[in-house]
Amino acid sequence: MIIPPFAGVRLVEYRDRIELAALYWYREFVGMGRFKANEVGPQPGDDMHPFFKAIMGDNEIWVIVSWRRYEDGREEDMNISYLDPEATEAEARKVFARSIRFLRMSKKALEDLSQCFRASEDDLGYVENRFPNVEHAPDPQSTDEYDLYQARLKVLAGMQPNTVALLKQADATKDPQKREKIEREAVQAFFAEVATYWTDDLLMAWQRNNPVGSKWLCEFARVIEEPERQLDPINHELALNWLRRGYNLLTENELSDAILIATGQRVMPGTLKKKRERLGLTTKRKPGPRPNPEQ
Repeated sequence: MIIPPFAGVRLVEYRDRIELAALYWYREFVGMGRFKANEVGPQPGDDMHPFFKAIMGDNEIWVIVSWRRYEDGREEDMNISYLDPEATEAEARKVFARSIRFLRMSKKALEDLSQCFRASEDDLGYVENRFPNVEHAPDPQSTDEYDLYQARLKVLAGMQPNTVALLKQADATKDPQKREKIEREAVQAFFAEVATYWTDDLLMAWQRNNPVGSKWLCEFARVIEEPERQLDPINHELALNWLRRGYNLLTENELSDAILIATGQRVMPGTLKKKRERLGLTTKRKPGPRPNPEQ
């Protein structure tokens, strides 16, 4: 979602937050070469230096690097693979080809890959940050996805109620000019609602460089004077992982145990049921004990 007149930014809905992200153009590269290990590996002072030096010494090794080059010329390493001194060029080329295949994987392919192992939050975050959700709300006919989307917005509204309301309004607006106007308001609402988390310097810089209307300047002032809003951790966990962690397939007691593990808070099954019903999350678990084959 690119929102004029705030050139170079977009408001992005991730699984667990709404964030204003800079729009960068970049290209991804993969390169390989043979270098002295003590010149390209961890240097003295780095925690990994003694371990790396013990294995690699000053031998020549194959190194495969993937990196990003941004439009302003800066570069950022993504991954570096140091091969064993005994590795052949053929082995290095296999790693090189594997790195290229990984960078060419689609969002669906990466999501499917994450189902093959116990993916960490960082793994899942990589996929979502690489392919941010900037599309419209899910089709209401896709019941599970649509219900989860609505639940997620209800939770995020606890932190950013005006931003969420305007995002919903923008999704429902077909006229391009009206939608653009609402999207601009959504950015202003976002900045007003995160004002309490910003430094004074950031706030002043934003107000100098961006046309914030009087309505949202008043909102800035109101938010700064109020206590910081906090997300309900139980609702957040339910909306974040209802399908991904299979909460929708658990009994009420199992869900209570799972939430305890995830959040460190014990919530009684009856209370959890009320919470998920308020969020509109529907369980797929039939009442009663598990059948014998599942035990």
